[in-house]
Amino acid sequence: MKRLMVISILFLLAPYSLALSPTHLWSYTDECAVFSLSINDEGYISLAFGYYAELLSPNGTLLMKAPTRGIAYSTALSDNNVVLIGTEGNWVQAFSSSGKLLWEYRTADNVVSVAVSKDGRWAAAGDASGYTYFFKDGKLSWKKKVGDYVWKVSIKNDTVLAGSTGRIVAFQTSGSERWTLEVTGDVRDVIPTNRGVGILIVPKSENWATVELIGPNKNVLWSVNFSRYVRKIESDGENIAVAGMTGKVVLISINSGRVVYSSPLAMYANDVGTLGGYTIVSGGRIAQLIAPNGSVVWFKKFNGTVYHVAFSPKGYFLTEYGSHDVQNCYSNITAWSLSGKTYQRRHLKEGGSITFNIYTGVILIAIIAFLGVLLWKRGQ
Repeated sequence: MKRLMVISILFLLAPYSLALSPTHLWSYTDECAVFSLSINDEGYISLAFGYYAELLSPNGTLLMKAPTRGIAYSTALSDNNVVLIGTEGNWVQAFSSSGKLLWEYRTADNVVSVAVSKDGRWAAAGDASGYTYFFKDGKLSWKKKVGDYVWKVSIKNDTVLAGSTGRIVAFQTSGSERWTLEVTGDVRDVIPTNRGVGILIVPKSENWATVELIGPNKNVLWSVNFSRYVRKIESDGENIAVAGMTGKVVLISINSGRVVYSSPLAMYANDVGTLGGYTIVSGGRIAQLIAPNGSVVWFKKFNGTVYHVAFSPKGYFLTEYGSHDVQNCYSNITAWSLSGKTYQRRHLKEGGSITFNIYTGVILIAIIAFLGVLLWKRGQ
């Protein structure tokens, strides 16, 4: 009787005891804070790290570390490893993979966002005064006033996109305007996709948010509204992950605008990343991984605030945690493998319901364990 009871309990617990446990691949640590990171299609990682521009290989090896003019606030990385940095000291700087300064330009204000083409020849920047800058081969080609503050710049083929206060503007690389879309709120994120441009709209009150997909003729293909503040959106080309103060992590299909899944999140999200239906999200000292069916399959508590998370094209995800305290400023970037059957890429069904999350699992395990103890005592 006891043997049968133990086997039954183990059978019931099996789905939870076999829960995904990502393997630690590598870590990189340095002093001061990571304000921005970028990953190119080859899996190399650029870091705006304190007063330095840094470049890591896909296996976490430091390839270069170069001083910047002021705090390195934003970064972008080309496929041939040109590291572009925007600084709080009003500079745009480009570095080679060996750390050589290729070119630099002083802007009107703090550089909030930067972007670079895949070949490294074109670059864009947006500053806190509302200017967008475009560079060809290290030379300023043009600059345009697009608002009071440029939250995000991006380059897609021959188009430069700028998300600003109350609008998103699309420019040709010549500097002529393709189109402008006025919105209610600030365009705080801009993500080019093959079907259109994903944008995040947030009002100054930060008490609601909207995620939209804009077509080539500035037509709104779909729109998803949120009743609370959204901090970050990210895309893998198929879906857009959304997180912030909404109490959930939402994955939206780019093709249809339908919600693939909405997973509860009992914390304020700092960052979010997605790949093949999996979503990694951070908040406070916690990072958690959500599977394509919307269930939480892994979470981990760190010894510092988890500021950034991201997926690498090499198939692993990154967590960046640390402290921005002046007396104890450090950052740790850790890579986690996506090995195991659970991580195989699979087709996602839109509107899928949540079949399990980690909090439900813990409660079920506690109930089963309690019943097991009662049955054990009865059998004695």
